[in-house]
Amino acid sequence: MIRMDEDAPTRLDFQIPHASGKLMHGEIRFRPPADRKPVILICHSFMAFKEWGFFPYVGETFARNGFVSVTFNFTHNGVIGSGNRITDFDSFSENTISREIEDVGLVLDALCSGARDFPSLDANRIILFGHSRGGGIAIMRTSSDPRIKGLVTWSAIASFDRWTDHQKKRWRRDGFLPLARDSAASPLRLGLSLLNDLESAGERLSISRAGSRISVPWLIVHGRADVMVPPKEAEALFSASGRDSTTMRLFDGVGHLYNAASREEDHYATLNHLLEFTTHWLHEKF
Repeated sequence: MIRMDEDAPTRLDFQIPHASGKLMHGEIRFRPPADRKPVILICHSFMAFKEWGFFPYVGETFARNGFVSVTFNFTHNGVIGSGNRITDFDSFSENTISREIEDVGLVLDALCSGARDFPSLDANRIILFGHSRGGGIAIMRTSSDPRIKGLVTWSAIASFDRWTDHQKKRWRRDGFLPLARDSAASPLRLGLSLLNDLESAGERLSISRAGSRISVPWLIVHGRADVMVPPKEAEALFSASGRDSTTMRLFDGVGHLYNAASREEDHYATLNHLLEFTTHWLHEKF
């Protein structure tokens, strides 16, 4: 059973300077005593942020159950400061996959360099956790960063290239790709930076290729009822992985957001089921 007592974990806010002039904002959560605990660094998904939906709850649950959890905003996710919605549309349009992989590295740098000043953080036991596109980012970073000792992906994508040739042609022609048919309803758009990043990267941004290089313990969790990222993508990741160190679990009747886009859907019953399974796996491995 996951621990859900009433005492909330300690929460510390942090900021990390970025070369663009932006500040990365995040939170560290932990429970006493102040012995060194494994660290779970949580990568949010596309069009999300650290305060979106279930991410604060996931971070708090890991902290209640013997881990230090770290949530953060990618620098170009469109959220200003520690806000709770996307309002910086220009920054959002400039985001790329490569930027997000780099952002994870900056958070890791900060965690590892500040470990001596933070008694609860064990910088030798860092686990990346990612949901959806954040799962793809976590896979990419884990494949190339020896500081990461474990990986958990929920509903992770198996490819960053998710647009048709027709969409890409329009994207290149117009200089952007809108995320809604009615720009008045949603001004969010993808800029050419992302398309250029994808088209110039080649195998460098291949998630399956990165997955084949991962040797640390890896948990792949996916819902069989996921229509946004079909479960065949989890199966592709598992096939690409080193199966001796990888565990895959597909959950029947579970979709992409685990009935947890808001707490009212099923009072986090589905989410808690996934958290209990994940926490048990983490305790076994770390």
